[in-house]
Amino acid sequence: MKGMHLGTKKAIDTEVDPYMSDVKPGEAAACIKCGAIYHKKRWTMPEDAPQAVLAKVSASVTCPGCIKVRDKFAEGFVTIQGSFLKAHKDEIIRLLRNKEAISRHTNPLERIIEIKRSGAGVEVTTTTEKLAQRLGAMLHKTFAGECVYKWSDDVKLARVVWTRQEAASAKRAR
Repeated sequence: MKGMHLGTKKAIDTEVDPYMSDVKPGEAAACIKCGAIYHKKRWTMPEDAPQAVLAKVSASVTCPGCIKVRDKFAEGFVTIQGSFLKAHKDEIIRLLRNKEAISRHTNPLERIIEIKRSGAGVEVTTTTEKLAQRLGAMLHKTFAGECVYKWSDDVKLARVVWTRQEAASAKRAR
């Protein structure tokens, strides 16, 4: 099949994805919103880009990550729920933001779009399904609980649900 790539990684059809960069190959560009640098078909944070690349920046664009945040185009959804959330919400939000900052050094297009209350829980939307997966794994590793991952077959989309109930003995101690 034309355009298909057989291998271990998913092939991205850049002709169809409206969020992929339209910077010409070989050209270096900087995002006008977040400062990410585009060079050789990759986005990098400015502090991680070589000085020689920074000197070559000749175009100003808006990176796909900033466009997805602006359009609220989510590819990942993380639902955080359970009685544990009530007592640890601020700590959990800090950890999510720290994980996002770390992830941006690997891939500047990975962002948290929004963190909002949803009923008794919190809903986090992300620009990539991979970041949603990492956030769920980080919550599970840090606080235990139960984490369920679901991926869509037809589009790039991940749903992660992390749940932890506060232990009954901890409730009585208060």
